[in-house]
Amino acid sequence: MKSPNPPYYGWYIVVVAVLANFMAVGSGFYALNAFLEPVSQLRQWSRTDINLAATIGTFCGFAGQFVYGTLVSRIGPRILMALGALAAGISFIFLFRMALLWQFYIFYILLFLFNGAYGGIVANTAVSNWFVTQRGKALGLTTAGISLSGAVLPFFAMILILKSGIQTAALIIGLCMMLISPIAWLVVRDWPEKYGISPESVGLPGVPLAPPVSGRENTPAKINLSTHHPYTPWTLAMLIRSDVFWKIGTAYGLMMIGVVGIMSQLKPRFSDIGFNSVDAMGMMAVTALIGAAGKWLWGSFCDRFAATRVAAVMAAAIAVGMFFSLWEPTVWTLVIFIVVFGFSMGGVLSTFPVIVAERFGREAFPEVFRFLYMFLVLQMTGYLISGLSYDLTGSYDAAYRFYMVLDVIACLLLIRVK
Repeated sequence: MKSPNPPYYGWYIVVVAVLANFMAVGSGFYALNAFLEPVSQLRQWSRTDINLAATIGTFCGFAGQFVYGTLVSRIGPRILMALGALAAGISFIFLFRMALLWQFYIFYILLFLFNGAYGGIVANTAVSNWFVTQRGKALGLTTAGISLSGAVLPFFAMILILKSGIQTAALIIGLCMMLISPIAWLVVRDWPEKYGISPESVGLPGVPLAPPVSGRENTPAKINLSTHHPYTPWTLAMLIRSDVFWKIGTAYGLMMIGVVGIMSQLKPRFSDIGFNSVDAMGMMAVTALIGAAGKWLWGSFCDRFAATRVAAVMAAAIAVGMFFSLWEPTVWTLVIFIVVFGFSMGGVLSTFPVIVAERFGREAFPEVFRFLYMFLVLQMTGYLISGLSYDLTGSYDAAYRFYMVLDVIACLLLIRVK
């Protein structure tokens, strides 16, 4: 009996990228939902103090993404993912052992820097290198790991904190992060063409991996791997002159301010309006889980419709979801907020790389994405806006109103992309 064709190897890359995004974003971002209140009580630090650590870490992390955007074009994602996961896990373990605020800030910076070496642009590049015709679906699944981490990791961290304490919880999560290192080294391959596989074979019978053509796995960044003809790389000067560059970058930067400001402290918000810790964390987890489904579906929509139009609808839906969060909390308003906001915010990070790859090309993806990714540094203000809103008014409502305005602006910018 003839054995069935093996699956296309690119899907194995997707699985590793999902795990990478799960741990990278989960540890640096979503875990704050579980650690914020107990760390604040233990160290006597305000929520603004702790959010400032995340703000500084985010800024440094984005600076690192710019560097990784260059490195991943030259040495490939495999080495970066293996080393980054190892260093990030160590940083997370030591982060919650710091008794002084400035030390806490230092390790938060290291955490974000090393998380960027195996998640974010590096994981997205690893997947984008292997896909063309189903890139939206592949990247949608890849970024679904981000929202899945929000559904699982904070709950897991909260249980560990309640049973074993903050430091033990950090140790266990840090060790899980370090496990990504050997997995990435064993599975990730930088370019399909080096193994005689065409990315255009997506959806067709898979091709088993062959030995590398040469000792180097990475392929020179200035070669079009699909046709083996030279292509014209995008320079920063060319991008600056492009209105598409500015509209897309600004729109996604504005959307991410609200997504980060809300999702990093959604459990505390639910607690503030009267829910116990378990129920509040459960509601936050459901929101993130719906976001995971949203990542896949919004990414799939981009395979069928104009990606910028899909993103414009998504931005409007985020604003609508936030609107319901400002009503008097009832079962129905909370359900509508969780479903609409969760589903729509999930698509932000899945549609972003799809639009970049679609507009600027697979070969130029890491070169261009490293510049566009810098717009997302705006998201660091989301931590401070939410923290200040709570410390000054005792509520997150003022921050949510501001985020709604930003999403409307983002929608209008995306509509105007030619």
